[in-house]
Amino acid sequence: SSGINAEYGECLYDHSMTLRVALEDFVLTGGDVGRYQIFIVLVSSLTIFMHTFALTLEVFTGLTPTCHFTNSTDGPLCRGHCNLLRAGRGRCSYEFDQPELSIISEFNLVGTDAYKAKIVSSYAFFGYILGCVFWGWLGDRMGRLPCLHLSQALNTLILFATSRSPSYLVYALTRTAAGFTACHWNTACVYAAEWGGARNRSFTLVAHIVYGSVAFALFGAIAYFVRPWRDLVLVLSIVGAVIFLLMLPALRESPRWLFCHSRKEQAVRNVQFASRVNGLLVHKVDDPEEEIYIPASQQGQEMLWQLLRHPRVVFVTITFYLTTMANVLLYYMLKFSAENISSSPYLSCWLLAASDLPSAILIHFCSGYSRRKVNFCTQLTAILFCYLCCAEEIRLTSAVFCMAFAAISFNYVYLYLAEVYPTTMRSRVTAGCIAVGEIGGMVANPLILTVEIWDVLPFLISSSIALGPAIASWWLPETKGRRLPDHFSETLQIVYPTSRAGETVPLMTPRE
Repeated sequence: SSGINAEYGECLYDHSMTLRVALEDFVLTGGDVGRYQIFIVLVSSLTIFMHTFALTLEVFTGLTPTCHFTNSTDGPLCRGHCNLLRAGRGRCSYEFDQPELSIISEFNLVGTDAYKAKIVSSYAFFGYILGCVFWGWLGDRMGRLPCLHLSQALNTLILFATSRSPSYLVYALTRTAAGFTACHWNTACVYAAEWGGARNRSFTLVAHIVYGSVAFALFGAIAYFVRPWRDLVLVLSIVGAVIFLLMLPALRESPRWLFCHSRKEQAVRNVQFASRVNGLLVHKVDDPEEEIYIPASQQGQEMLWQLLRHPRVVFVTITFYLTTMANVLLYYMLKFSAENISSSPYLSCWLLAASDLPSAILIHFCSGYSRRKVNFCTQLTAILFCYLCCAEEIRLTSAVFCMAFAAISFNYVYLYLAEVYPTTMRSRVTAGCIAVGEIGGMVANPLILTVEIWDVLPFLISSSIALGPAIASWWLPETKGRRLPDHFSETLQIVYPTSRAGETVPLMTPRE
């Protein structure tokens, strides 16, 4: 028993085809990119502010402090890790001019402890990796909004605790916890994408990039005016509290998630509310038939393992994961190098933040083109500009363009994941991809320490790592113009290409 979907020319089982068409049309009765969908994207995207603050805090809290040396041939006023290393080894005595400005001077991270200032951000990324796995599972199990609100509230409280850290050990532990709770942005990506169609997903991607750029620029502006690191972290936690209070009453649960977890009445109410806000004058929303409900989250777990039994699905999943890791490595390696790219870390921060704005424009322009080709070309372009960072004369310009194209690439992966994997496992697969990707962020700061060996070594290593996944991404499936899948057989239709004779790869039956 099979039916033909005339729009895509695909052969699907009746169960899968009916489910996809019914659920997609059910959600779109509330609008695609209407006033309510725009409101949801703009409000939920605010979570990227706390994501940026939590993962890039050491850009300014870990600045190398100015210190005064005595009994040293380096002069009365010296600056840099080399001098701090010599000071810690007893070759000269030193005194920090303003110890409250940096964790280096606050916790005396000199000599053999100097490396701790650079690796502390890796603790945040380690916590982020663990958090992606936990919050991704929780988002599929408990719902998008409860997961979003809980992680946002905890992240704000932990940032406040970070500002009160009495020692380096407590600071490192709170930074790990802050990374663990900074995963609400991933849930927000999935949540916003599920509220509309293809146009809404492209708009969501653009909004996240613009917000990320504004967040990093705002971070630099706050750090410029609030120099003591404890006061800086306190101000960031206040910003998080304001975002939490704004989001709490403003958002409604994803109707797609509600429907897939047998909560039809609430899903219908949410779609009706969206249609009224959008002025569609829909008094009654026709809900899909009850017999095509997707089973609860336990069966979603089983479907995940069923998907991973297919070699092509495994290849696509691994390629997504490695592509994200490579692009995150490029992106954060350049962000954490703000102090090394130009003489002023604040100027570098604002310029690197501005690099995301061209990304948003390019993504909006490229959204009508092939997902696979755009992702492939942007990755190669980012790698090229990373290699060009080896030339000191054009390092800042090349870094700006490298970050712009790396941002396009790993944001495209998020769009890709939403269009490949079904609703019951979308949050977990996205979170798992980001968890693996953040391994790149975790090694980015220690990688910068290789600048002591050769000043271009970080750029050469990171760009070489990114080259393999970029080439592999050429064989990813094309998802442009497709609806979001809600059943695992639809994912198999996307991943396995149709043969020349027009026959599709045999799918598992709904019973299987």
